[in-house]
Amino acid sequence: MRSKSIYFLLSAAVLMADQLTKAWATASLKPIGSIEIIPGVFRLSYALNRGVAFSILADSELEIRWVLASISIGAAVMVLGYLSRTSPSRARMNGSLALLLAGIVGNLIDRVRLGEVVDFLDFHWVDRFTWPTFNLADAAICIGAALLALELLREERADSLKAQGPAPEESGIGSD
Repeated sequence: MRSKSIYFLLSAAVLMADQLTKAWATASLKPIGSIEIIPGVFRLSYALNRGVAFSILADSELEIRWVLASISIGAAVMVLGYLSRTSPSRARMNGSLALLLAGIVGNLIDRVRLGEVVDFLDFHWVDRFTWPTFNLADAAICIGAALLALELLREERADSLKAQGPAPEESGIGSD
């Protein structure tokens, strides 16, 4: 039986990487704005986001800091609960939950401490397409959510196949 500690260590490592990179971005990028890494494709750009994912609600006149912090706390508690109750043998499920937890807590720390979230990863295609600037916590949330969705779909398919029973060739039906 696998230990659950590996998933909590994964979450802690991603959270630490998120906080360290945000501290670096604040110290190094804030004074200069951005550094072009791959011309026309990727740069490191200091940005602050008052809103939620991809700057949704960032321009809101409402004071949403504590509302978003409360939602984040609730989400973190739910994910932590699922992570604690999920069997250690369910590696994909636990891994996705660990990533979600790290991302939620990483952005929650910024929101409570600063009132906004530090972003710095900036992908674009020349000047025609710009993906919203994001951070490692955002990436962990997106990857964790995608992996969780895939795992749930895989489980649903497996349950559906079990409910259908064995295939005709496996049951002896229709064989000569």
